[in-house]
Amino acid sequence: MTRPDEDWFDADIAAMELSYTEKAGLQLYRNYTRSFEEHAIQRFVEAIDREPLDLTDLQRLVDLILKEESRFLPVMVCAFADDLLKAAFKEALPNRIPGGGKGKMFSGYGPLSDLAKRIQLAYAFNIFSPDLMEELDHLRSARNAISHSWDIKSLDSFFTKGRLANMHRIEELLADQKELAKELSGGFKPLAAFRIRLVWIVGRLVYEAAAYNRAKEARLGPARALYGKPIPKWLVEISKICGAASLKIAKQE
Repeated sequence: MTRPDEDWFDADIAAMELSYTEKAGLQLYRNYTRSFEEHAIQRFVEAIDREPLDLTDLQRLVDLILKEESRFLPVMVCAFADDLLKAAFKEALPNRIPGGGKGKMFSGYGPLSDLAKRIQLAYAFNIFSPDLMEELDHLRSARNAISHSWDIKSLDSFFTKGRLANMHRIEELLADQKELAKELSGGFKPLAAFRIRLVWIVGRLVYEAAAYNRAKEARLGPARALYGKPIPKWLVEISKICGAASLKIAKQE
């Protein structure tokens, strides 16, 4: 039996100060676990691909994001997100929780009684992607600020300052895509960029509300299972809606 070359090892394993046999053992173990995970992800994707995902509400909200007056956008998206987070927690939590069951957690002063608490616990207990919860928290802060302002002129720089300025610039990633570069070459005004960010945030929220906990139940890393290969049909369908809306927004502004 011919001994494999050192090139067979992953770079980090090859760099270790170990014997060839020890490196080979580590590499074999990694290859085995990697193959097992890839097979499990394939089965998971095949399972969810067989199920329909209702995107009616997503399409309705995306259509509103395209045309509604700017000050209403954070309020609408936060309300939509709040419903999704509540539903996701109800799906993930066991029914029998001491002190009155899981329903008590959503009422009064319960730990899941409002959006801020739901975002915190979704982040802490990996109910949604952490980066998505950070984006939603930026938006929640903006919603609170805008709901307490009576001066419409104060919104002139609202989308370029404060926590909204720290949101992920998905519009720049879109403009870098070869097939979109020509149509998005004119750049984005602040409000157009904000609308595009909202579209992709709600798309991810819908996707993860439906699939994130299921990936965890399958003992998979949700990030790899949901956003890696093979690509689930749900993600393809949501991306089509969000991509089409992004192009419309870019052309409107």
